[in-house]
Amino acid sequence: MAFKIPQKSSVSIKDPESLFRDLRDRTVEGLLAQQADMLRNYLDHVDNRDIALELPTGSGKTLVGLLIAEWRRRTKRERCVLLCPTKQLVHQVVEQAKEKYGINALDFSGSKHQYPEADKTAFNNCESIGVATYSALFNTNPFFSDVHTLIFDDAHAAENYVSSFWSLEIRRYQDETTFDAIWQIIAPYTTENDQLRYDQGNDGSLDTSFVNKIPTPYLLKCRTALTVAIDNTSRDAESPEEYGYRWRMIRDHLHACHLYYTSNSILIRPLIAPTKSFAPFQNARQRIYMSATLGEGGDLERIFGRKKIERIPAPEGWDKQGIGRRFFVFPMRMWDEATSLSLAISWVTKFDRALVLTPSNRDADKVKEVIKELPATQSHTLFDAEQLEASKKSFTKAGSAIAVLANRYDGIDLIGDECRYLIIYGLPESTNLQERFIISRFGASVLFQVRIRTRITQAVGRCTRSSTDYALVVIIGDKVHQYFHMPEKRETLHPELQAEVNFGVEQSKVDNPSALGDNIDIFIAHGPEWKTADNHILETRDELTQLPIPSASPLGESVVHEVKFHDALWSGDFDTALSSAKDVLAKLAGGHDLKGYSALWNYLAGSAAYQANKMPAAQEHFSAAFSCASTLPWLKQLQNLISTQTQEAPIDIIYGERIERIEGVLERFGKSGSAKIEKYFQTIREGLSSPESKPFEEAQVKLGHLLGFESGNTERSGDPDPWWIFGRQGVVFEDYTATGDKPIVSKEKTLQAKAHPDTLAAEHPGVNFSVVLCSSSDKLHFAAEPHTGSVFYISVEEFKKFSEECMTTMRALWDSYQSPGIIEWREFAARKLVEARLGSDDILARLTSKNLSSLAGGGQK
Repeated sequence: MAFKIPQKSSVSIKDPESLFRDLRDRTVEGLLAQQADMLRNYLDHVDNRDIALELPTGSGKTLVGLLIAEWRRRTKRERCVLLCPTKQLVHQVVEQAKEKYGINALDFSGSKHQYPEADKTAFNNCESIGVATYSALFNTNPFFSDVHTLIFDDAHAAENYVSSFWSLEIRRYQDETTFDAIWQIIAPYTTENDQLRYDQGNDGSLDTSFVNKIPTPYLLKCRTALTVAIDNTSRDAESPEEYGYRWRMIRDHLHACHLYYTSNSILIRPLIAPTKSFAPFQNARQRIYMSATLGEGGDLERIFGRKKIERIPAPEGWDKQGIGRRFFVFPMRMWDEATSLSLAISWVTKFDRALVLTPSNRDADKVKEVIKELPATQSHTLFDAEQLEASKKSFTKAGSAIAVLANRYDGIDLIGDECRYLIIYGLPESTNLQERFIISRFGASVLFQVRIRTRITQAVGRCTRSSTDYALVVIIGDKVHQYFHMPEKRETLHPELQAEVNFGVEQSKVDNPSALGDNIDIFIAHGPEWKTADNHILETRDELTQLPIPSASPLGESVVHEVKFHDALWSGDFDTALSSAKDVLAKLAGGHDLKGYSALWNYLAGSAAYQANKMPAAQEHFSAAFSCASTLPWLKQLQNLISTQTQEAPIDIIYGERIERIEGVLERFGKSGSAKIEKYFQTIREGLSSPESKPFEEAQVKLGHLLGFESGNTERSGDPDPWWIFGRQGVVFEDYTATGDKPIVSKEKTLQAKAHPDTLAAEHPGVNFSVVLCSSSDKLHFAAEPHTGSVFYISVEEFKKFSEECMTTMRALWDSYQSPGIIEWREFAARKLVEARLGSDDILARLTSKNLSSLAGGGQK
């Protein structure tokens, strides 16, 4: 048997485009123009950690992702995996990769325990790329734990796939025992109306849009009891498997989570997924997010918990052109919802197959009931999401079939004759309790406008997957019908989609159902009459533009601070969390229709302040939240709770004069944003890092002002360096920041420092000055040893560390500061200075903790 000698590849790996041309087993002739453009643009971002690629639905983004993965595998010896929302899409992508593109992609759908050993070895040895579902990565023990490149297909739709890893949901109808156990723990912190809803939970009489949450201070009170209850449940052999691994992800981070509840469901999760804490995601060299609609306003960053994702926009021309053709019909233009739904279902007989998308299982059940009741559809086979999960073939081969899918606006592509009839029943406004809460209770739907638009755009494109594809799209449901009939909503859609909707709105104003049926027949025939209509849509499209969603700009600017807030909160750094929340509020201040979202962030800021034991700041932010969202009674209860604790807190009056000076400094920074205070901090940092004496001394003076001291410096030769005065105590510095070869503190420098108190005595009578030599040297010349006296020493590095601690505290004070003269803030400031050990005596003790005489000797004797 002969040895196997590796053969050099004859495939070009210069770039992904060249690679494609050398893939001889492919059946597609060449790249589409937009695919080639995107691959060339990608090369400018090849080393970026987070990038997003936008290619419209049906324009071939899957091939782009596969080529990038295959190219990185070959050129960089990387393990690359392309992630899809569903198993069905995994199968579809793998099939396309092998049969159409000549790329040997491996299918990693299903349980990792069932992955073939040969496939696992090939992937780990960088011999083939992998294709898997999102859940294959976001797993407590994923096979893909050490991947170099992660490519997320349909990234716009990933929120639930990503966040579910850190979410525990208990449904009453699935596990009433656990639900009731948790309810009994949280019940004391709910309202009487909520209790009534719970009591009526099984009789179906509830308001199905209701959702509420346990305020964070109360969640903290019952955290221990919740932990014990859910620990017991997760260990129960009969409990759902997801209880165990999902609970483990959030168990020790309940302080960073929110508990939402309805009468039949409880959800515990963080606001934004803490992906930074998940090594298989965080450690990847590159993360690529592919989407047909990246959107604006930072939505993609919120979904994946990233501060910044670089975007590669759709190639030139796609800002106007779309994929395929839709004929929109709006029966509710003339009839009520029930009549319109029956009418829409009756049109199924004009097609072999139909797809119905709904926002919830409840809506899906309504549709199924109508299908069963209509004689014309009695013989149609019904399909649900689970049946289509493994493969869509059973559906696409059926002669008379209707697929009814709940909350699945992505993850299924029906091409050409596979399905040409789509019914959208209901607005995909929210897909989990957190979204429902933010929209319904805080009135912050503006946050989800981009997400809702994306879901709608994706939904209406499920059956138009190529430039020559076409499908009928019927819109049913009050909210979704009104969405398309509001000009300000339509103007934020892609121009071609706008033109299609505008045409459908006009054509749907008819006197009887038969007229709509006739129009549908013309569309199905695709003859000369439809050709005229199609030309009209194209002409209209060219006259339209897509407008940005209002407030997208401030939302986009705030997202970096939102993610920073959640990262800090997750790790228990409440000071940084509060500071970041203030930065968010500063960015939201100028936004249109952001009052509700600002209320939410005031609540989050208040919760962070509460956990940091900053009661005045918590009270202030809870009050601000209540003023924006006065319909939330528990926000008022929080005010009362915090107010009581504030009155009982000890009042420190020692620092009154110093705090007034701090107020004056903070007042000059203003509250419109954090730019001024951060610039001040940066000047201090740069000065203390400078080898030059002047910037170093100026930084010390600025730091003294920031701390509320009298602070100054003199320019006369031989005079003292910067000095700080607090009451009858003072510090005078002698700075020696020379960076030459092994600098040594000389006798001359020591004597100069020792004389400073006498020099300052005339100008500052009654002040007892301590002398501190701040030096980059840790050697004392032997000739200086007899003259050190009461001179103290601090290294430059230790002083820089001290200054950072000071700035952290001062930033926290600025975060909570609103205006001069507020007693509660002054009390809070005094407590904060005590907690941070920045009282005047504490600072003096730190600066004088080491005698200059303790330095090691140096120099020639």
